[in-house]
Amino acid sequence: MDLTIRDARGDDGAAIASLLGQLGYETEAAAVAPRLERLVIVGDRVVVAVLDNEVVGLAQLHASPTIEHERPAAKISALVVDESHRGEGIGRALVEAMEAEARTRRCVLLFLTTAARREDAQAFYRRVGLEETGSRFTKTLD
Repeated sequence: MDLTIRDARGDDGAAIASLLGQLGYETEAAAVAPRLERLVIVGDRVVVAVLDNEVVGLAQLHASPTIEHERPAAKISALVVDESHRGEGIGRALVEAMEAEARTRRCVLLFLTTAARREDAQAFYRRVGLEETGSRFTKTLD
């Protein structure tokens, strides 16, 4: 398997929109490039996994200072592998890339959130060394 992890680009828009759609986040391809620009401005890192010249995965890392730690905390804000390529090690490679980036930024911890209904994702997160430490509460704002 010749897998490459690289920074996402505006011309990845269609592939990224498709991946986000697989998670239930319907996104227009044209909306991706401006979002990537905004994320770069705030210091996020967005990468794609490329296999045989096809974007097959996506991950986003957001690091921020916290009041409870001296060093920042890193959140994997997005993580998805194309349905047709799950179970091939791509998700693990993306998590490892985000962990390496978090370590480069001297983050004290790496975390993510996931919906309670995504039991397969939760099992994957445990397999790659993340532990369940709490619950997430949300409120959609208009």
